[in-house]
Amino acid sequence: MIDPDPIPFADVPPPGATAPERPTPASAPIVVKRDEAERKSRRIGRGFAILLTIAACTLHGIAVWKGMGGAEGLSNAWPLWRDDHPLYYHSALVTRSFLAQSGTTAGYDPSFMSGYAKSVVFPASSTLPELVVWAFGGQRPELAYKLYVLISTALVPWLVAAACWIWRIRAGGVATAVLLFLAYLWTDFPINYASLGMVPYLLAIPLSLVATGAFGRFLDAGGSGRWLAASLLCAGAFLVHLTSAMIIAPAGAVAYIASWAGLKFTRHLGVWLLPLVVLATNAFWWLPGLWLSETKGASDFVFRHPEGALLRIVRIAIGESPIEVILVTLGLPGLVLLSRRHRGLGAALWGFCAAGFFWGYLASDIRSLDFLQPGRHTYAFYTALTVAVGAGFFPFLEKLRPTKFGPFRLDHWALAAAVLIGVRILVMPLVGSVQLRIGGAETFLMSKPSATLLWVVDGVKRHAKPGDRVLYEESGFDVQGIPDPYQHGRFSGLIPERVGVELIGGPYLHAALQTNFTQFGEGKLFGMVDWDRDFFVKYARLYRPSLMVCWTPRARRFCQSNPDLAKILEDDGTLLIARISGFEGDAVRGSARVAAAPGRLTVREMSPDLDGSVVLRYHSVPSLQAHPAVPVDATYEEGDPVPFIRLRPSPGVSEVELEMIPPVRIPWASGR
Repeated sequence: MIDPDPIPFADVPPPGATAPERPTPASAPIVVKRDEAERKSRRIGRGFAILLTIAACTLHGIAVWKGMGGAEGLSNAWPLWRDDHPLYYHSALVTRSFLAQSGTTAGYDPSFMSGYAKSVVFPASSTLPELVVWAFGGQRPELAYKLYVLISTALVPWLVAAACWIWRIRAGGVATAVLLFLAYLWTDFPINYASLGMVPYLLAIPLSLVATGAFGRFLDAGGSGRWLAASLLCAGAFLVHLTSAMIIAPAGAVAYIASWAGLKFTRHLGVWLLPLVVLATNAFWWLPGLWLSETKGASDFVFRHPEGALLRIVRIAIGESPIEVILVTLGLPGLVLLSRRHRGLGAALWGFCAAGFFWGYLASDIRSLDFLQPGRHTYAFYTALTVAVGAGFFPFLEKLRPTKFGPFRLDHWALAAAVLIGVRILVMPLVGSVQLRIGGAETFLMSKPSATLLWVVDGVKRHAKPGDRVLYEESGFDVQGIPDPYQHGRFSGLIPERVGVELIGGPYLHAALQTNFTQFGEGKLFGMVDWDRDFFVKYARLYRPSLMVCWTPRARRFCQSNPDLAKILEDDGTLLIARISGFEGDAVRGSARVAAAPGRLTVREMSPDLDGSVVLRYHSVPSLQAHPAVPVDATYEEGDPVPFIRLRPSPGVSEVELEMIPPVRIPWASGR
């Protein structure tokens, strides 16, 4: 039986009746408004963080601009002349010829050390400025070089911001990372890399961080585009500085091992192919190092720390810049958080930090690794930690957001406290560092020539002809009791371009080459401190100098007491220029006239000695070839560890051209 008039449920209206509106809770409008206010607050905060990041990076660039002397410093006709800048500038100048002749950055440089094979063996990290000057130098190579220094130094915080974006860090975290990185850059050692001329390394570490992040993204998400980006970034970092491989390779290995189980075959293949791409795209500069490896000499000036790992680690807390303690303390939680979010990306940053820590600190106890100059990689360790702090700081604040402390949210209190503590600890050292480098008459990237530089260049130009060889007493390590007359200037790297002469002395007194025996500087002549007239004559017969520039007491006394060999032409009380007599000509045995240029020696008017050979005053190098073909070999003379070029011209042949030809033929090279 069915009831025709069922009793309705309480919440069902009777037939024909309209359902009453459900009453809205009184708190609902408040919740909606609170959510809208929260979203608006986040948008404002995000916009402020982006503006803060842009402002910080821009202010850093302005400081570098002022450090170069502004528009006047860029537009003057002089390159940077302190520390290693002249070395890199000279290397860039001669490499323009090498790239055309051999298709590589290696070639014969007659400007220093009585001729040497310039390659990645030495200098090892000059590829970036060489390519910049080759591509954009034109008639103003010094301007191209200064723009390279300006842009590279100004770019580093932008790269840190890019790394944060790759690690998917929010805008507030990016601003935090960039601000801490700039505080570290200016209050610790890294800003000195720019003034010392080590701009490639300064740029390479943030670029390596970006490359490592791109590799981690590829491991996590795959895709041909991500693989291509990771490959190109890794190749670019390796090109900028070869020691970037010491950081990227272990970081990539850690990320790969951590992600192994979840990777498809295509991603495994991408990982295996990536090193091949990096090596292939950079072969034009590293490959010559293989066939020129025999030119390598001792590397006795390195970034090493004899105090040992434990003391270096303790000094983080008690002796180094406060920013180091801050980064270590705040960075570790960020590393943990990132590893939980993204396996590949998190492991990549862990690996980057671990590699930087190992090379920068732990390698201090392994003396056999000193030749790799591992101490510099503390820069990689702390740069990676800035990203880790950015990843962890704002999520920590979000955990505090629901909690109130008095009338304010606890996250606001924590943020205010962090800002005040950071200002108290970091702002004054930061301001002091910036003022020291850009606030005085002499800025840290100044190119305006000093009076001493002008005196030396003008004096050599007055008394030497193009093609002459000058004994130039360079400076490097301090000579006890004698101030550096060049004020950390390394003028030798500029003189060949400015005057057209060859030098013995420079461009770097600790070149990792066997030809570094042929040096004059730091109170030593060809490695000898207590040299005398007989020693001088023995080697002057080989190297055939016609002029001498000196400043140490022994060298000055030699010129003053041997007027038959060294006639004093100019003397300002510190620096002395003397004419060297009795060693004319370009040949040690026989006779010849040599026109030397980067990558090529043109030998004319050859007249062999009694044994039918002509020995030139230039060092021999591997892969040296003559055109037209004449027998070319090498002969050792007077204890010089590097042999000299010996030609055995056929009858009637009086002119040949000598080039250092790669054993692997480069199709686009113009050399023979």
